[in-house]
Amino acid sequence: MSGQLELADAYEMIYSAASRMMSQEERPVWRLDSPGGRWSEERRAAWRELEAALSVSEGPAPQEGEPSDPARHLISRRAAGPVDRPITFAEAVAEWEARMAADPGPWEARMEPYADDYLVPGRAVVMPEGHMMTLTFPFADLVNRLTPGRPALKITGDTAELSRLVHAAADELRAAMGANAPTSHPVGAVDVARVSHRPSDVDDLRARYDALFLAARRASDNMPTLEYMRQTGDASVSPLTAKAAQDVQNLLAGRSRVFWRERHELIDPSVHTTAGVDWPEGRPVPGPVGADVKFFARSAELGRKPRPPHPGEVRIFREKGDPDDVAISAVRAGILAEILDEYAARIHPGAESGIIHFSAYDLTDFIDEGIGRELRETYGF
Repeated sequence: MSGQLELADAYEMIYSAASRMMSQEERPVWRLDSPGGRWSEERRAAWRELEAALSVSEGPAPQEGEPSDPARHLISRRAAGPVDRPITFAEAVAEWEARMAADPGPWEARMEPYADDYLVPGRAVVMPEGHMMTLTFPFADLVNRLTPGRPALKITGDTAELSRLVHAAADELRAAMGANAPTSHPVGAVDVARVSHRPSDVDDLRARYDALFLAARRASDNMPTLEYMRQTGDASVSPLTAKAAQDVQNLLAGRSRVFWRERHELIDPSVHTTAGVDWPEGRPVPGPVGADVKFFARSAELGRKPRPPHPGEVRIFREKGDPDDVAISAVRAGILAEILDEYAARIHPGAESGIIHFSAYDLTDFIDEGIGRELRETYGF
């Protein structure tokens, strides 16, 4: 039994290190539906092989009545439809993308009372741009917490008030859309989301280990070193990817047991925000997750909140000098509310997760580079 446990632990160290390496690339240039950028076909094939090896550990499809697994599922909501079951990361992204593709948008062209683009009640949500900045502020921490390969953790910090305020902000979005609010805090989901499918819970672990080992070695060997990048100006990959590839190579060669790194070594994700550290007086200081409560408290203090459009309110253009408010569609606002609920659930005291599975890659890409980039552009970033 001890030998099997040691093999499982070794498998998961490689799983985390390789997943982290792949997650450093912001775009999946290795996939067949991607143009490939400046990557050789040999490198792309090696990364596709590694992605396939990692995906073997995804786990069985969700079953009716099964609790949500924070390592593979959203924990703030269940799948849509008549069957009560978890919703996987991939299903959540596909659903959100479908809703965005079918979105009619927040405005329509009308001739009365004069020709212009008018915001449509029920299809638009308006808010101060400062509040939009507040609502997107948690995205960086959420994306880092969902980075594929992240080791198991449990929230132990003083985060209850931030979790409450984030969910309240999600409810304000729903109220501005005309939906029923308030809703129950997703802490209920946290209380039942205690299961965890380990990546090593696979058939024939020895064969899977060997396949993952070889795929991780081939994929990391196809990465340029930082020294090579400096000497040649190679910008085909992120420097962070090159560093992570070196960690994979050192792990596989037995030179190191490092398989995960935070953005700074002082960060403890159970109590600190994972997005980075502050540098007061030139020294690194990690910030408690709960400290971000100040942004939401400030919005509440200033009375900033989403609202439906006023009668006859026209489309808002930043480039035309409308600096105070921003407008998004109700569809986007609904998705934003769901993402905020997921963050509120994942940072609530006692929330747990096993090793984040590689299927979170597309989820983090959607939150950061998909809807996240779109929402940030409403206030100019």
